[in-house]
Amino acid sequence: MRYFFSFLLSGCSVLLLLASQPAFAIEKTVLQLKWTHAYQFAGYYAALEMGYYKAAGLDVEIKPLQAGQDVVNEVLSGNAQFGSGTSSLLIARQDGAPVVVLAAIFQHSPYILIARQFKPDQSIHDLTGRPILLRRLSDELLVYLRREKIPESGIRSSVPGMNTVEELMRGSVDAISGYISNEPYQLKKAGFAYQVYSPRSAGIDLYGDNLFTSEAVLKKSPERVARFREASIQGWEYVLNHPQEAIALVQKYAPNESTQKIAFEMNQINPLIRSDLVSVGYMNEGRWRHAAGIYREAGALNANFDLKGFIYDPNPKKDLSWLYGSLALTLIALIIIASIVFYIVRLNRRLNTSLNQVTHLANHDPLTGLPNRTLFLDRLEQAILRATRDQTRFALLFIDLDRFKSINDQHGHSVGDEVLITCCKRMLGSVRGSDSVGRIGGDEFVVLLDHVGDAAGVLDIAKKILATIQLPINTEGLNLSLSASIGIGLFPDDAQDDEGLLKCADLAMYEAKQSGRNAIFFYSEAIAK
Repeated sequence: MRYFFSFLLSGCSVLLLLASQPAFAIEKTVLQLKWTHAYQFAGYYAALEMGYYKAAGLDVEIKPLQAGQDVVNEVLSGNAQFGSGTSSLLIARQDGAPVVVLAAIFQHSPYILIARQFKPDQSIHDLTGRPILLRRLSDELLVYLRREKIPESGIRSSVPGMNTVEELMRGSVDAISGYISNEPYQLKKAGFAYQVYSPRSAGIDLYGDNLFTSEAVLKKSPERVARFREASIQGWEYVLNHPQEAIALVQKYAPNESTQKIAFEMNQINPLIRSDLVSVGYMNEGRWRHAAGIYREAGALNANFDLKGFIYDPNPKKDLSWLYGSLALTLIALIIIASIVFYIVRLNRRLNTSLNQVTHLANHDPLTGLPNRTLFLDRLEQAILRATRDQTRFALLFIDLDRFKSINDQHGHSVGDEVLITCCKRMLGSVRGSDSVGRIGGDEFVVLLDHVGDAAGVLDIAKKILATIQLPINTEGLNLSLSASIGIGLFPDDAQDDEGLLKCADLAMYEAKQSGRNAIFFYSEAIAK
């Protein structure tokens, strides 16, 4: 019922405005991009070229970032009213910049770690002790490396004007920070073998490009802010539904970029927007709290940072005292709204479903549906508390598929994905209902065996898992075979905390690989060697 009255009041407000106000006067407005013209800003180009800004009463100029400029400073100084920024807007807000984020265009961050491919079966842990080059504001990648236990002694900071791709290609460093639609294209075009690692595999999931303004602009022209935001979102919806037209639009603003490069950028960027789950621009306060936590972990944000005033509310509460003098108009609106109540209820249910899907996405691996690192670590902590209280034992299995990368290289990622899904189902079928299986990396899985007795029982389940993985996999006309290396850590025998137990199981798995793969090692056996 509260949705009914909320919509009723909004409908009355719109009717009164139409009756009492003239058409919008054209307002000169500047949007400052955070980079040069590229596909990552395609929605704004569409909003301008398709007339959405003009229909909203806005004469918009889109400015690329020039050398020496900072997008936040351009907006706060009044040179622009709106800007496009990363989730590091949180840091700017803490440092005294009164920025207000209006819409999250990318539901996932495009920042990645790109490593030189220097060995088969390469993983993020192979970067240990190797030089890594990170750009400014790469805090999410810094936290990613910390969570993966990569020593910070090898991390370097780039300087303005440095070509990080050239540094990687000539071997000055073994990994660089990058943007999913930029550096991979350059490396691919140069024929340089590389590997991509995403912070999302470690539970780090930030918003990407965000539309923002200043408190001063919002206070002075709240209606203009609302109109600009809505027209910009319309532009993004257009490019998502018209990919070929979007490429042509971008090429108009970036004439030196090839059609192939823009298409590559589009194919990398569009999946980050997740319009299949939520409406374009959707923001959730919980996701911003998650981002603030990541920046605190990186040491860039204070513990007492408050989000108040940072997140824009597109539907603020209004002073409705004027309604008392508009009873007749209210009754008319009531009749109109009553006919679409059923539609509103259905729409609200769809929104709740979308929100539940986003929550599930934040805690589960999108390919296999297994718990991701964040959710699995939570289950591991609960298992430790339970076992400590009940004085019971449990086992943690660290499973790495042997030579899985060669399947991807020879047959493509679609075949590799089918292999991962098949292995996931086989693992689930090999454990008990009380056990948990999670995916924490590309071909790395973990299994929590709750309430185990002796090591022999654990070994039986591990052998069962190994045997099912070895069974042939038939997909896309191929008959594939692979094996796995399994490391086992026991609680409380080997370690008494989650971090220590993971390390024990990982070390045991590494010993299984060193022994020739397709093997099972307990941590006690591994350290004995």
